[in-house]
This record gives sequence, structure tokens and C-alpha cells, in this order.
Amino acid sequence: DEDTMKPQFLQVPAYSIALRKPSIHDFHYIYGCYEYGEVRVDVLVDDEVAAYADFSKDEVVFAIPHLPQSVPRLKKEAYALAKANISIYSRYEGEDGVVNTLFCLANHFYPPSINFTWTKNGVEVTEGVSNLRYRHNGDGTFHRISTLSFTPREGDVHSCSVEHPSLHRPLARSWGRTKSCVCPLCFSYRVRPLTSVASLLGVAHEQYLGKDY
Repeated sequence: DEDTMKPQFLQVPAYSIALRKPSIHDFHYIYGCYEYGEVRVDVLVDDEVAAYADFSKDEVVFAIPHLPQSVPRLKKEAYALAKANISIYSRYEGEDGVVNTLFCLANHFYPPSINFTWTKNGVEVTEGVSNLRYRHNGDGTFHRISTLSFTPREGDVHSCSVEHPSLHRPLARSWGRTKSCVCPLCFSYRVRPLTSVASLLGVAHEQYLGKDY
């Protein structure tokens, strides 16, 4: 129903591919977030809907019987639209024996399907873990935060890893406490500061209000 599907955000990358002379086809990716919460991806070939992503079944549905040879690879390309990057923070500076919280922020990923795993000294932990809601970024990608409530001890290393369709292998960040400091272990990452600060402030505010996620 076109009346109910009003995109809040829409991006249309377009390009032409010459598959064999003289055939030239126009390909368009259309993806957006709609008012009722659905995220939709359509692939158009020569102004016809050739395929669309069905996130409820985790598959790409092809809508026309005869496709240009290169179209089947579009599923792989669609999942590479935005790769996740992650960073890890602690709520407090931290001291031994005092309960603290770690925040693992996965940012700028698409589509909205991501899994978090927490470990302590290489062993997976599930107690004290809370995964918050997906949030939209202004550029059409998503961010999500996972938290871990823990009691820091000198020498312990806590790690957060994420799995996403755009990543070839899980992406991990670690946090550890040494005798001289409390710090994230050295990794490089790319985060937009305003988005990160706003995300963490939002989490703190929601936890203060006691909302469920």
C-alpha cells in the first residue's frame, strides 16, 4: 500500500552495467525505514523490481523470472552496504571489587541484524548482559549497544565481539584493568563522536528511568 509506506529515509545508489554488448542495464538499490518500523530493500533492474530483501526469512526474493547474469550476486553486495565498527567503554573509571558496567557500541551497520558475544578471559559470559534496541543513524545505518554488568579484578580482560553479515569474521574489542590504569586495550576504530556520546547518554537516561528493552 503506497499510502502507508512513507519512507523516513531513502537512498538510491544507481549505476549501469554492460553485461554484453550492446545490452546495458540500469541497477538501483532502494533502501529505507518506514513509519511502521519495517526496513525494506528493493533492487530495480531497468525500472522493474527484480528482487527484494525479506528480513523476516533472511533471504532475497527474486521477483522476475529472467535476470541479467550479474543479478544473483546482489545479495552479497547488499549485505556489504555498511560494515559495523565497534568500541567499548566503562561506566566508571573502575576499581577492584566495585560493580561497574561495560558498554559495547556497534555503529554504522546495515542491515539491522547483529549479534553480540561477551567473554571474560576468553570464556563466554551471559550473566549481566543486556542488549538494547536497534537505533537509526541519520545516514540510514543503525547502531546498537550491549552492556555487561561486572566486578573488575586486576588482570581480568573482558571482550565484546559482534557478528554481522557484512563482516568476514567477528569483530572484537577488549577492556582490561592493569596495576597502573584502567583502559581499553589498544585497537583502532572509527566512531562519530556525537553519535557515540548521544548513544551513551540515551542509554544512561533510559536505564535511569527503568525502561525495559
